[in-house]
Amino acid sequence: QGYVEYRFPQVISPGTPLETLVFSMEIASEAPRSNEDYPSDITLWVNGVEIGTWTSPGDFGNERGALTPEWWGGRNSQYGLLKLWKITGESTYVDGLKISDTRLADLRLADQPYISLRIGVSADAQFVGGLNLFGRKFGNYPQDIVMTMHFTKHAEAATEMETFETADTPK
Repeated sequence: QGYVEYRFPQVISPGTPLETLVFSMEIASEAPRSNEDYPSDITLWVNGVEIGTWTSPGDFGNERGALTPEWWGGRNSQYGLLKLWKITGESTYVDGLKISDTRLADLRLADQPYISLRIGVSADAQFVGGLNLFGRKFGNYPQDIVMTMHFTKHAEAATEMETFETADTPK
């Protein structure tokens, strides 16, 4: 159980029509050494608001991660799954599947100069199995935690979208 928290710069001007907020990361459970059958309920919070929980199926060490350096022991966690957490005006999704009713408005994004992302495992979770996060030089995906914002350029042109993307900044 526990969490890690990252803060991303707040770049949304007041009144900007944000369509979606997306977090992408390579993540897995944490087991002693590794264990592909070791579920863990991993929860995300944005600005202190729980957006939902996804159950990781295991801690993957059955084969070496494509990017994992040679000095990292072969019996340790090697890679995770690339997960896409998306918050919209109506709900929150992981890889396109609805996981909660938390909406963008619930996050109060304009209330502070950063967007806080907390990734953790609650003490009261059904599967308290810890978590592994993989950065751009470990695992199978060459990326850090990425936050992407999609918003309309003009309120009257709802189909015209802009995207802003930023990498993680540890708290």
